[in-house]
Amino acid sequence: MSVVWCLAFAASLASAGDYEDGVAAFRKGDYAAAAAAFEKIVAANAQSAPAWGWLGCAQLRLGRTDEATASLTKAVELEPGSADIHNNLGNALLATGETAQAIARYQKALSLAPEMTDARYNLGNARLAAGDLEGAIREYRAVIAVDSKHAPAHDNLAVALQRRGDLPGALEEYRIAVRLQPGNAEFQLNLGMAARAAGRQEEAEAALGAAAQADPSSFLAHLNLGLVRLERGQAEPAAASFRRAAEIQPGDFAACYNLGLALARAEKYDEAVAAYQQALKIKSGDPRALSNLGAAYLAQGKVDDAVEALERAVRAAPAFPMARQNLAVAYMRKGDQQKAVDQWERMARLAPNDPAPQEALADYYFRKGDYDAAQMRYTELLKLRPDHLGALNNLGLIHYRRGELPAAAEVFARALQIDPNYALAHNNLGIVLEAQGKRQEAMQRYRRALDANPDYEDARYNLQRLQPGKPAPTPG
Repeated sequence: MSVVWCLAFAASLASAGDYEDGVAAFRKGDYAAAAAAFEKIVAANAQSAPAWGWLGCAQLRLGRTDEATASLTKAVELEPGSADIHNNLGNALLATGETAQAIARYQKALSLAPEMTDARYNLGNARLAAGDLEGAIREYRAVIAVDSKHAPAHDNLAVALQRRGDLPGALEEYRIAVRLQPGNAEFQLNLGMAARAAGRQEEAEAALGAAAQADPSSFLAHLNLGLVRLERGQAEPAAASFRRAAEIQPGDFAACYNLGLALARAEKYDEAVAAYQQALKIKSGDPRALSNLGAAYLAQGKVDDAVEALERAVRAAPAFPMARQNLAVAYMRKGDQQKAVDQWERMARLAPNDPAPQEALADYYFRKGDYDAAQMRYTELLKLRPDHLGALNNLGLIHYRRGELPAAAEVFARALQIDPNYALAHNNLGIVLEAQGKRQEAMQRYRRALDANPDYEDARYNLQRLQPGKPAPTPG
């Protein structure tokens, strides 16, 4: 949010040379020299309102806000009819967080000079800082009505509209600000972040890229550009953006963590591990970083390291389902099946609406041959994912292996209602029908399986071997 500075002070000074030196230094951006020049003037002539005013503005630019407020207050006392001084005192008060007093000064400036656009713009900024969104919007629109090319007013109007929940309106104002000042990094950054929030990823990437180009030292531009690229599946470009963000702010957790995430997605696991380790130096017990570090170790085949990291993640956040999911996988790879089952069971209790633990448990019990436990888990899984074809197929197989042929046929038929081209269900339904003595219907199912997948050799074999006296096959 930008503040406009008004510095049109009259020069009725005893020391014109010092005054001119101070003004020249200020305009060159040498605020320390400007402050020194005006301090010299007010020391010699404490009744000079312009000198106090310039001094206050120089002090404000130097971040000496309390001194600036005192100097500008003195200037107002000496020249209460100056709209410029009231406006600048408002700027000083706003910088110190005194928004109510700042608003009063801007209003006073406008009462003295109703057409003073800078004061009205600053009043909008103060109202925005105070949370008065409608008031801020009103002031910015008034500025734009007078000066439609006032880019900062468009940008800050967009900020107010976005905070009010009007994201489409905000986007339009951000676009206008960018069109007026395409090289302004802040405007491009604001447009990019708003476009990302609106799901307009291509526009977001373009704007954030422009922001990073306009200001290569902008941490937020590089960080948000990385996030958009990651969301668009551009893992390596995302990693480059996060790496730049981490260079700008080496102690930032988000930059290091997201760098690890991007590198892992790019399958650069050694670098991902290093990035997560750096993130954990910043936030040592963060469960997300620990969980992802464990997953990266798993991808490297370092199972023991993975278990250690994931056990730390679970201790840090016992209710974090993803850490338990990854820990269960690590235990399975280590050969400790019971510990894996324990983690899936806990995950199922922590996240009852998450199908992942139900699926893992169902598949585990199915492979183990514990069909009662597997059936219970597949049933729970299908409550959460009624269209889960794998669960339906395996549930049908459980019924078949128990000799429950009508139930098996019903489940395979359910799968085919969801996906009529599910070759596996056609083949398995054919086997069930054949076991029921319905050989012609079984042959039709084998043909349908081959129509869906011409390379399905089991279905081809079943169709070819369906001759009188041949035994029924086992479904798979």
